[in-house]
Amino acid sequence: MKPVHGLERTGEQMVTTVTEVRRRFDMTFLRWQAQFDSPAFDRFVPWVIASCFSFVLILLSLARYQDLEVSSQIGHYLQALYLMNNGLSPFVSDLGLNVFAIQAAWILWPISWITKVFPTAETLLILQAIALGLGVVPLWRVAREVGNLRSGAAAALVFSYVFHPSIHNLNLAGFHPESLAIPALLAAYFSSYKSRWFILSFLVLVVLTTRADLGLAILALGLVLVIEEKHRPGWVLAGFGLTWFSVMAFVVQPLLGNGSYPHLVAFSHYGDGFFGVILGMLSDPLGLIKDLLDRSSFEKLLLLVGPVLFLPLVRPRYLIPLFPLVAIYLVAEVAEDGFGNPQQDVSAVVMVFIAAIWALTRIGTQGFSRVMVDRRVLVVLILTASVFFIRDSASSPYEETWNWGRRDSVDYARISARSWVDDEARLLVTSNIYPLVAEREEVNILRLNDFSNFDKNILLETDAVIFDESELDLLQPEIINLENSISELGFFRYYELQGIQVWSRRTTPR
Repeated sequence: MKPVHGLERTGEQMVTTVTEVRRRFDMTFLRWQAQFDSPAFDRFVPWVIASCFSFVLILLSLARYQDLEVSSQIGHYLQALYLMNNGLSPFVSDLGLNVFAIQAAWILWPISWITKVFPTAETLLILQAIALGLGVVPLWRVAREVGNLRSGAAAALVFSYVFHPSIHNLNLAGFHPESLAIPALLAAYFSSYKSRWFILSFLVLVVLTTRADLGLAILALGLVLVIEEKHRPGWVLAGFGLTWFSVMAFVVQPLLGNGSYPHLVAFSHYGDGFFGVILGMLSDPLGLIKDLLDRSSFEKLLLLVGPVLFLPLVRPRYLIPLFPLVAIYLVAEVAEDGFGNPQQDVSAVVMVFIAAIWALTRIGTQGFSRVMVDRRVLVVLILTASVFFIRDSASSPYEETWNWGRRDSVDYARISARSWVDDEARLLVTSNIYPLVAEREEVNILRLNDFSNFDKNILLETDAVIFDESELDLLQPEIINLENSISELGFFRYYELQGIQVWSRRTTPR
């Protein structure tokens, strides 16, 4: 059979055309990349991305606060800051502890100065969102100047950070002072590379004042510097971080609290007291390993390294120094807050991205001035980050974020209920009401999932009770019994709407 020469020529022309188009695309891409790799681009673009990302995070967190879906945990800081601004001890009545005994978050002092001028809840959420957004800037700097990556690889890492589930979950899980440590930790690592020791010292201080156990994160950062042959500053940082954690956890926090480290209760399944917990772990290593390999622990680790294509596993030496702190979080029995306790991910997220930067540097190819990474790897990195964001983020499209910020009749009933109690009244409220009324001297959360265990004595030191029937998870007969119990102790019901009830000891309503 004779070949058809016309078809052969057409095929050759198509191949030539495709080759020419690809060549032109590559030339155009290289010209654009040359512009992206310029110093001016490095100075300006990360700040633009950080500003836009911060703005989005602010909108998301304020929308959740607007529709009253913010975590009740923020109420602890609202009460503490209210007391600090009024010259009182920041004793969080619901926890029965001084706020500084909980995490030794001394950064609340400068924050309290800001909240004297601006609304407290909105200020906390905005500061947190800005801090999370600012993490983009040092991340870009580390990728470009430490990892020597081209702009495409740096942009892919920034994309992974912007869509990392832990960042979005932290943004929506109330307020956590340790969130402010993310940009500071990344910037501290960058400052150590540049040998800017004064700036590094300041950044380390910022990290340590957000949460006491981040002293172990500074310990890990110091060990990373030692691995990178910066021995003197590395050992200084490691020693200082360990000392800070030890002094705060076993001296300062017990003095401000109830005489012991307030988080020992999270390890009570190993033993009583600090030494009891340590002995319990050592005497049952298989049980400890089982806890570390628990399904929830596996899912937590997957959520941390999965969105960056497991790249940190290529450079595990940047993760190993952080293992003690991560292990503590994994074996601790901490109540679930609905977001997976993302505040525990702060130091791990930082080290994961630092390790990912060095992983790309290692698998990339050294070009004329920068390390080049295969575009296919970067595309897969972006796709992986997108998948984890859609699946695990509290800001996922499946959460219908476009509907946030809208109040329904129940929300307005909750807000109206607040006006029926005095600002000085001692309150007992359900968790969804708590952030609305937390700025007062005494307010406690009504935790009642089993009416048979209800202690009526808690009402004796309460002036008013506000509860949402849907939040109590009680059957209707149990709710009636609760109402009778409240009434028997001299409370009068002054408000009831949409399942929201207000009971007060006053004989006449306001």
